[in-house]
Amino acid sequence: GIDTSTPQLETSFEAGQMASYPAGSSGAGVINLSLLSAGVVTGGGVGEGAGPSVGGQRPTNNNYTIEGVDVNNRTLTGPVVGVPNDAVAELTVLQNQFSPEFGHSSGAQFNEIIRSGTNQFHGSLYEYFGNRNLFAADNLSAVEGNPLHPRYDNNRFGGTFGGPIRRNRLFWFVNYEY
Repeated sequence: GIDTSTPQLETSFEAGQMASYPAGSSGAGVINLSLLSAGVVTGGGVGEGAGPSVGGQRPTNNNYTIEGVDVNNRTLTGPVVGVPNDAVAELTVLQNQFSPEFGHSSGAQFNEIIRSGTNQFHGSLYEYFGNRNLFAADNLSAVEGNPLHPRYDNNRFGGTFGGPIRRNRLFWFVNYEY
């Protein structure tokens, strides 16, 4: 729904959306999903910093948190910690005029919530697979005399597993990616 009590624009992406949208499987991971929000574009050549340009601000004006804890790289803006996509339960992007509690930045607020264990043991195995045969030919490569499909191999394997330590009270979750 729409919150009419604040001018803040908020977009949340949940685990199901992260798994089904291809934008989240490469580059900055789930943060790429913010490109589906209005007013968010790739950082392109807008200066230093990692991440998208939000509301016309430079990527250096973004703030990154994991469960509300600051994970900003102070030398070159962007997150210091990269969370594997399958370990993220929710990504929230705040833009526009957000509350002072978020402070620090005039761009956007990116907050990742980590998955948790449950009362049942659960797990998954996954692979992110990309190579030159899966991508379209780059016309600029042809103009420059380079191969249309330069060598590119990207295979990321991983798995998740979680469960209870103490029923209804304490849980564990682990994600490994190679």
